[in-house]
Amino acid sequence: YEPLREEAQTIVGGSGARDEDLFVETRRERERFRARRYPELPIELFNWGGPRAPELELEPDLPDHCRELLAALLDQAPNVAVKETRLHHKLAAVAEIDPEATVVHLVRDPRAVSASMLLGRQRRTDVYPDPQSFFTARTGRPLWSSRRISEEVIARRSFDLPADIPDFLRPLLVWKAVVETTAGEGPRLFGDRYLLIRLEDLRADPGAELARIYERSGRALPDSIVDWAAANIRGDATVHLGDDPRWARASRLIGLEPELERAGYAE
Repeated sequence: YEPLREEAQTIVGGSGARDEDLFVETRRERERFRARRYPELPIELFNWGGPRAPELELEPDLPDHCRELLAALLDQAPNVAVKETRLHHKLAAVAEIDPEATVVHLVRDPRAVSASMLLGRQRRTDVYPDPQSFFTARTGRPLWSSRRISEEVIARRSFDLPADIPDFLRPLLVWKAVVETTAGEGPRLFGDRYLLIRLEDLRADPGAELARIYERSGRALPDSIVDWAAANIRGDATVHLGDDPRWARASRLIGLEPELERAGYAE
């Protein structure tokens, strides 16, 4: 579970889906690895990306200590799944670490991503009390590192944007950069072992989407996994202000259409 994340405890990544810190065992493994291989490095340097240094997520490579950590984790068993949010620009490095890996790229409606980052579990209606404020507020909040990453995206690419963009646009810029790079590099590097899955499809039919994942991995899908997914994966969710035309305007403003098409959100 997110071996390149920060040390702090976060209950299921902040989603609130469960009431436990899924990072506990990974934290122990990471500390054992650091003590054995890189005792001189502060543990904080294993957080390669947000929140320590979000701009690192846009870099294509990984330093040796992060590469070796991932390799050590992958060597622990015949089949190892690594869930990570900071590798979207680093698939070439992943391919060097494990050329036979299967990459499952989970995407979500970018409107839902933006709303989730702005509102959070606490539903920050104090900051965004109505549609007008949601689409115009400029707060300076970190927004799960998307503020810093979006600043880097703007600096590295040719966007004709005002200096101070509204909060809701920042996660959309990050989503664009992630999908453009990951969905572009994934098939080239991993062939049919790269698989893009929409969260909405996983929610609607967990068994079918899990079957796709297991099939690409060359493994049979156990009935117990299908049963667990059906019982635990949340059903469809409404997108906050999903019908507001300002989403479409924002999409055109930042040229999001190719990525929406590629990820299956053209509508």
